[in-house]
Amino acid sequence: MNTGGVHDLFVPVVVATALLLLLLGFVVLLLIINSSRRHRHRAELAELYLLRDAEVRRAEREATQHAMSEVGRELHDNVGQLLTVAQMGLVDHLSEPAKAHPRVATALEALDQATEEVRRVGRSLNLDHWHQRGLAQALEMEATRLERLGRARVLLYLTPGVPDPTPDIKTILFRAFQEVVSNALRHSGARTITIDLGGNPPTLRVQDDGCGFDPNAQNHGSGLTNIRTRCRLIDYTAVLTTAPGQGCVWTFAPNNPHPHATSGSLGG
Repeated sequence: MNTGGVHDLFVPVVVATALLLLLLGFVVLLLIINSSRRHRHRAELAELYLLRDAEVRRAEREATQHAMSEVGRELHDNVGQLLTVAQMGLVDHLSEPAKAHPRVATALEALDQATEEVRRVGRSLNLDHWHQRGLAQALEMEATRLERLGRARVLLYLTPGVPDPTPDIKTILFRAFQEVVSNALRHSGARTITIDLGGNPPTLRVQDDGCGFDPNAQNHGSGLTNIRTRCRLIDYTAVLTTAPGQGCVWTFAPNNPHPHATSGSLGG
């Protein structure tokens, strides 16, 4: 047997095998690096999308805040001032017998209530006012107003120790609450409205005993969409539970488990 020929073939085979393994390892390394880059690129894109969405939501929230503040200032300062001037002019130039007339007295009282209502709405829309007023206080004031108007019986439950949300969150929550209550009074014939505020971050629940509806069978316009869209801007989810004859239950719950709230507690 020619051992020298075998040895001569063995060395090239070993070298070729080693080169092949080295090349295969290099290819595998390139594939791993490429896959890692793709994953990193996808993660970077996902982070960019999240940052973009957060920036869009922040911009939309700021635009909403600005518009609400402007409307609030206009109502409180301009419209409220005009109503006050009209009220003072009438009171100053009417004789006492004229003021005592039942229709005139009723009109003057209505004008006084309208002036106060315009100023109240202006204050509620002015975001600066939220730094002095909490969500629970706003709910209490609205419940008192509804009771005074005789539109419905209002049951308000406030869990003690609930922290107050930041101004942007509680403003949008309160506006959504007002829209829900307005819909209940105008469309459902509700006679009792139950409001429940609790949790950390706060969860708001609004229930009415109205006629309810089938949400899958009827088109209720953009109102329901607007409520949900506004809540998404503050990282809340608005859930509606309703059925014909069963009334409506709205639940506004935070998506983020970490507290949004600032210091301060609410009484019940």
